[in-house]
Amino acid sequence: MNILMIGNGFDLEHDLPTKYVDFLNFVEQFNFIYSWVKNMPKELCTIEDEYLKLIYEQPEYRNRVDALHIFTDNNIWIKHLNMAYKEHLINGENWVDFESEISDVIQSMDRLLKYYMSTEKGERENKTLESFYRKKLQNIGNLFSAKSIMQKIPELLLDLDKLIGALEIYMWDYIGGKRIQYYNPDIAQICPSRVLSFNYSDTYKVLYAYNQKNIDYSYIHGKAENNISFFVDEAEATKEEKDLWIQRNADLNNMVLGIDEYLEEEQRSKETDFIAFKKYYQRIYKKNGNEYKKWLEQIDRNVEAGRKEENILYIFGHSLDETDGDVLREFITHKHIRTVIYYKDKRQLGQQIANLVKILKSDKMIEMVYGNQPSITFCEQSKRELIKGSPFEIASDTMQLSDIYKWDDLEAEILLKKIERKINQNELEYFQSQRSVITLFDVLQKNGLAGMYAKKLLSIAYSLMRNEGIYEAEQYDSEDWAYQDYDDCFGCDSLTKKFIDSVNAHNKKKFTINKNLMKNVGGQLAEYQKLIKDKEELDREKYISVINSIFCMFHDKCNNVEDLWNILLRISRGPGEKVAKSVLHDKLKSSKNGMEIVRCNHLLSEIQMNEYFDMRAEEQQYFDEDM
Repeated sequence: MNILMIGNGFDLEHDLPTKYVDFLNFVEQFNFIYSWVKNMPKELCTIEDEYLKLIYEQPEYRNRVDALHIFTDNNIWIKHLNMAYKEHLINGENWVDFESEISDVIQSMDRLLKYYMSTEKGERENKTLESFYRKKLQNIGNLFSAKSIMQKIPELLLDLDKLIGALEIYMWDYIGGKRIQYYNPDIAQICPSRVLSFNYSDTYKVLYAYNQKNIDYSYIHGKAENNISFFVDEAEATKEEKDLWIQRNADLNNMVLGIDEYLEEEQRSKETDFIAFKKYYQRIYKKNGNEYKKWLEQIDRNVEAGRKEENILYIFGHSLDETDGDVLREFITHKHIRTVIYYKDKRQLGQQIANLVKILKSDKMIEMVYGNQPSITFCEQSKRELIKGSPFEIASDTMQLSDIYKWDDLEAEILLKKIERKINQNELEYFQSQRSVITLFDVLQKNGLAGMYAKKLLSIAYSLMRNEGIYEAEQYDSEDWAYQDYDDCFGCDSLTKKFIDSVNAHNKKKFTINKNLMKNVGGQLAEYQKLIKDKEELDREKYISVINSIFCMFHDKCNNVEDLWNILLRISRGPGEKVAKSVLHDKLKSSKNGMEIVRCNHLLSEIQMNEYFDMRAEEQQYFDEDM
């Protein structure tokens, strides 16, 4: 099972403005324009932000304006967070942490509440303590008694719901409407069956899940959805109606924005005045973020059933902060899971190591990174690449085409015109492979457009037929394009199946065997057997040449795969022993070929496993001799 765990660094890698500072700047700009338009409605053309210009100019988007204004106007939390951000700017820090700021407020209120309650019981007063906390809470209100604090809690909870509501609009409508221009090659190669996200967005699903089926998702902090349609004209609404809308949105919204537990264990069940601000409470109340526990149970069941499947957790764009320690600990310390942690640069690597030590403790961390069977690997992530002009472009366009019915006319027209132009101009570099063409045809036919492009796409698929470096014609299984229909029927669409059959027939008819290549295979295998027998030590360059050559032999279905793996392992444990692991680690870092990564990873695991058993055998022999 491959599990991908992503944090906010994942969205930032794709150039999406998902920092809390970005959201505050958006709210400030919205509120400025709201006041401006109210006084000068004819000057809309000067609004630079395309989204804000759209929602103010188009009447059908008016509910966005009403909702955002209801959520952000006189919101205590937004005011406080803006003040905190300005203080950070004064100190030269262009950031603000919502959860940390909210936690500071709630803990200060809790301590001030306990202070007032103790003085009411006649205990000794501490005016310095009262002054300290009241000053910290000056942006929240004039809290001068236990009663005033208790009365403030419902208002703060209501404004927190409003803040989350505004954040949902920002994430779903504003961020979700942005075109993603970059992709990361590491993410493109992982192909997870499970995705665990600490983000509110669904960037992975939108960009990478185009050719994957049955992916399970778990959104730890909830996911932004489209709840905007539930709002009506703000100008005609009473305060009671507005409060009802806010509550309705809060009931529909499953996004978690809260704080970590700060009380000692014995206090937690007794002191619940501020429990609704805590993340664990919100997760339970909103019923989200626990799907991942079923994945861990499934892994255990698979192991108990004797299924030999490697379970790898890939962590990308996550700082491994202690605030998410409970979830991280469950995965990273699981005895049947190996963890690969991606880092952007040395600075982030240092932060991740320091944070992981806090979660695991230093001894456990050292054991898991450097033990006999290390279960944690740190890997520098590849540089992101532009989607345009890359192999990823056709995949991204196809994925977006599948949801084109959701788009407005202008955006949809741009994408359709682009695909039509690529087809008419026969741009083979854009289409990349026959598989990509088949997938595009399948999506086109589901949108009722296949008839317009079927002949031209078939011609493009024929032109992309592979003939070099393989020993038999490529054939595609229509089951790879099967899907579950509304009547529970599972299968490939009949038009797509006919298209695939035509491609397969063409490949068989036009394929020509490279006889020289076939002759060389037997000779190469004999050469490698001799290499193993002679035990001549291989240098790095020679070892790379040998394994690359053997990897190419996997293309030929006539070759015995077990024999090839046996030769690879014997060479890696024999003539290439000194350089094998170093070469394979380097290949895993630099390769952009999915199957090469799979094979290098498997070979490295086999080497490590054999080394382990050799070591155990030596230990046993020493024990027997000693006895």
